[in-house]
Amino acid sequence: MDSGASAHPTEAEFERNPAALAGRKLLEDRLARLTPNQLSAFWEAVSRCFGTPPPEAT
Repeated sequence: MDSGASAHPTEAEFERNPAALAGRKLLEDRLARLTPNQLSAFWEAVSRCFGTPPPEAT
């Protein structure tokens, strides 16, 4: 049964999804509480898992 939803939602679709927005806010809040060393370790782990470089520090 096809609901018409894409298997890979676009960023715009995520931005309209209340659950996705709540999840993003939760993640951003948790990341904001990490120390610089913890944040570095987090992004290193993400890079190992997904093979992508960490985002630029802002």
